Amino acid sequence: MGWYYLSSDGRRKVSFNWNVIFYRTSRSHGFAIEPSVTLRPTASFSAEFGHLFDHGLNDAQWVTSEIRDGSTHYVFGRLDQHTSSMTIRANYTITPNLSVQVYAQPFVSSGDYERFKELVNGRAKDYDDRYAPYEYRPLVPPDFKALSFRTTNVMRWEYKPGSALFVVWQQAAEGPGQVNGFHYGQDFSNVFSTPASNAFLVKLAYWLNP
Repeated sequence: MGWYYLSSDGRRKVSFNWNVIFYRTSRSHGFAIEPSVTLRPTASFSAEFGHLFDHGLNDAQWVTSEIRDGSTHYVFGRLDQHTSSMTIRANYTITPNLSVQVYAQPFVSSGDYERFKELVNGRAKDYDDRYAPYEYRPLVPPDFKALSFRTTNVMRWEYKPGSALFVVWQQAAEGPGQVNGFHYGQDFSNVFSTPASNAFLVKLAYWLNP
């Protein structure tokens, strides 16, 4: 397993970050790359744009257990999973008493199974002795695709010293996508057509000064 991180001077108007993680265990391996850029063009405005791309190949991912011919079979499969998300944050101080904050994150995760096997000897040290090929015939394949979008937007207005009005809009969308492998552009486009729920919150704080 390894990890490294690079970053530029965060005091600049434009700064960068680069984070990488990679691992290899037995017959499984994966890596994650997470770059981001932060913009501070003025003292009153800042924005961060980040992106995560994660690809993992797990050769012995648990799938299910099933009874066949009077025996219980513990089924594992080779999972090829792609996960990607974007992160957007923005802060804007319009006046000393009025500010807006925005957070948004679209998310996609897709997994495909193959090379099914069953556990035959959990104590075996050798990998080939631990598993044996297994003909798994599910009615519904375990492949999956999950789509999600989250956003929170907050306006804060301090209409008098110690008293403030907060207006919040939150949107949450999630659902399954078409199980056809990982397709970066198409999948992120489908995120925004996923059914969503919205919530509006208003909070008024008033300072009673004796």
